[in-house]
Amino acid sequence: MVVTTLRAARLLISSGSEIIQNGAVVVQGDVISASGPWSTIQPILPANTEILDLGDVTLMPGLFDCHVHISMDPTAFATTDNMALGEAQLYDRMQTNLLKVLDAGVTTIRDLGAPGTSSTTLRERIKTGLVPGPRLLSANAPITVPDGHACSWGGIASGVEECRKEAKKRVQEGVDVIKVMSTGGFLTPGSSPDKARYSIEELSAIVEVAKEARVPTTTHATGTEGIERAIDAGFDCIEHCAWSVEGGTKFDDEIAKKLVARKVAVCPTMNTACLEKDYFCPWDAREHVLKNLTRLREHGVRMVVGTDNGIGLCPFERYADGLSVLLEAGYTLREIIASATDRASEVCGLSSVTGKLLPGYSADVVAFAGNPLESIEAFFMPRFVMARGREHKLTPIPPPADNSAMADFISNTLRKGAGLPAH
Repeated sequence: MVVTTLRAARLLISSGSEIIQNGAVVVQGDVISASGPWSTIQPILPANTEILDLGDVTLMPGLFDCHVHISMDPTAFATTDNMALGEAQLYDRMQTNLLKVLDAGVTTIRDLGAPGTSSTTLRERIKTGLVPGPRLLSANAPITVPDGHACSWGGIASGVEECRKEAKKRVQEGVDVIKVMSTGGFLTPGSSPDKARYSIEELSAIVEVAKEARVPTTTHATGTEGIERAIDAGFDCIEHCAWSVEGGTKFDDEIAKKLVARKVAVCPTMNTACLEKDYFCPWDAREHVLKNLTRLREHGVRMVVGTDNGIGLCPFERYADGLSVLLEAGYTLREIIASATDRASEVCGLSSVTGKLLPGYSADVVAFAGNPLESIEAFFMPRFVMARGREHKLTPIPPPADNSAMADFISNTLRKGAGLPAH
């Protein structure tokens, strides 16, 4: 078995660890066999080890993106009802996007919505080595109401029995997580992002099926009413959690307390759209979106990192844009790292598999220039990526494009589709 030792100026074994100066990680096949200071690693190295000295970088666990759409094209604006592609074109796009995910240092993703069973099909191709990519957790088509958010992908269900049947279908498809659209969404015009689309009874039926099959559940919930119903129904995670109400957003302290009491995770999906430059998140004014994030942190809500990358002008390789928004909202660098590594692994059911650089864990190892515990800028400078023991050849991440005109168009188009006034 091939043994590779990665050596670097700095090593961060887990989000709660201190930086080890002059550290090393030993990889045997697709598993980590040792990690720690070079002085303790060097004497135990097998004779046939290949030493790869990465220089002035920080080695750390591969990152998670808990919310992506691999089937979408971030270079163009498209709503969910105008994405039709042939099968060959669809998989070509998905495979291209996988490489861009790796370019950012992300080694595990949750693909939370794709046409039909394309996501589980792609997952199996990655597992068998037919295509390179990160570890992929699939949801396939989300469960949604007729004419609801992303209804064009399949997964339409109305009423308790249909919801139960659709959830059982996802279990039969072998999904890693069941995704539900508890509210409408901005990318589906007329679906009402601020309105709950399922009753608590319908949502509870889905959760019941999922728990019986030991499959985790998560839900798109932009509207406040839909957020609360999903919590009451027993969902494991809330996507977006945008606090949308008619005309904007309104944070609800009592619902936030419920999130904490019931240990529901939140994936707020900050991304390139949420940057100050060319801001085009349609939820509300930027200062309100940031304040809502700050209040989630103040309440102690368990946050995991996800981006919603794949939507228009939100490239997979610019994952770090979303991290910088979290920093602006008051999250510390260590909190952000936890939410992108070991905390994310817990929420995704992979806490004994990945998220730390410990013996027996998957060899998901990345290196960034600089020190991620000192500056968010480190995450914009990936220098080495290994996913399950396979090194990925990095393509340099281009600087952000000037998207001001298109960003303004997208923002106003999405707001119009949701019945909101243009900015």
